[in-house]
Amino acid sequence: MTSELAPERRTPWLGAVAVFLMAMIPLVGYLAPLGFAPLLALTGLLVTPTLARARQPMLPVFALLPLLAWALISLHWSPAAPHLADLKKDKALGAFTAFKLVLELGFYGAAVAALGTLSRRSARRAGAVMIVAAAALALITALDGALQAKIFQALRRASHDPIRPDLAMVKVSMGAYPLALLFWPCARILDAWRVRGRTIIIAAMAVLTIAGAHFTGADAPIAALLAGGLVWLGVRVIGKPVARALIPIVALPFIFAPMVVLWSVRSGFIAWLHVLAPPSWDARLNIWAFATNETVQHPLRGWGIDASRMFGNAIPLHTHDAAIQLWLELGSIGAALAGAFFAWLAYRVVGRTGEDRRDGAMAAATLVAYLTIGGISFGVWQEWWIALGALAAIACGVAQKSSASPR
Repeated sequence: MTSELAPERRTPWLGAVAVFLMAMIPLVGYLAPLGFAPLLALTGLLVTPTLARARQPMLPVFALLPLLAWALISLHWSPAAPHLADLKKDKALGAFTAFKLVLELGFYGAAVAALGTLSRRSARRAGAVMIVAAAALALITALDGALQAKIFQALRRASHDPIRPDLAMVKVSMGAYPLALLFWPCARILDAWRVRGRTIIIAAMAVLTIAGAHFTGADAPIAALLAGGLVWLGVRVIGKPVARALIPIVALPFIFAPMVVLWSVRSGFIAWLHVLAPPSWDARLNIWAFATNETVQHPLRGWGIDASRMFGNAIPLHTHDAAIQLWLELGSIGAALAGAFFAWLAYRVVGRTGEDRRDGAMAAATLVAYLTIGGISFGVWQEWWIALGALAAIACGVAQKSSASPR
């Protein structure tokens, strides 16, 4: 008696949406990086009808629900909570972070869950487009960075919306952040497909990403690539032991960040660093010391979501560190919930490493890159940064599916 393998389920609609998402990466990443938020929301909206039909796993969404619930509860004591009367105004509603988090979890979660069920054929198409898109973004970011954002300024003048040269450099630098996250999925696909000259292509993408970040003064993408590279090498060569070690490594900052900063202040280590640090890092040290001192006032419940915005010049918008911001706003409860989520992601990496070290190394490097950037740069609630996390998860799924052997 002979049996035949059932044909793979085709996913033409999901494949089309995935290709569209990947094709938009260079356009959005260079011209309007904040546009990753509406782009991922649109992606989630387009694939939502497929969720009920195919019953995609939504476990990551459910894992984040406790953190979202606690953030909403913290509105009761947050000094940044909007008044109900103000919510009638469009601007006030747009600044309502807790409301936006609900929508982001729904739409971004739908995008990750649905695109995680792409067929191998659809994933290969999306993967090919992702590589071309990432290469294009890396090239234009490095080129315009070397030109001091002259191209970006010319485009803004042509659209009758001129921009200052220093702000233009900041805008161009933001293209390096998605590149630091997409590098590992792209490298995985190039290696799995045995693309001719793949080593040169992968090296060129890394050099262009680092060059673009260096020319525009963005340190975090470079640090993310280096940290991710170390983890990738460890998981690729050693395997599960390194992947298991990631679980406490990603969780510990969310547990001990305030204690480490307080010890550094009291021991004089922060003062010593002030002497050596460049201006941008010197400002970060001041923010971290101030935020940690304020965290002591409400260590359990925190000051409430978005409270970082209420301390004036001492904290410009956010703390430039995810763990410290979570401690300040949501207290030890919020920090523990976030740490548990990322530890759970690291645990998933262990399982993926057991199936294929190359997939595990890719996922581990991408996770570490995201946490590295979040540890020294953006606010934890910034929509576009959360959207990039969803994009990184989708990219890893596309790379894994498109690299798998056909059944």
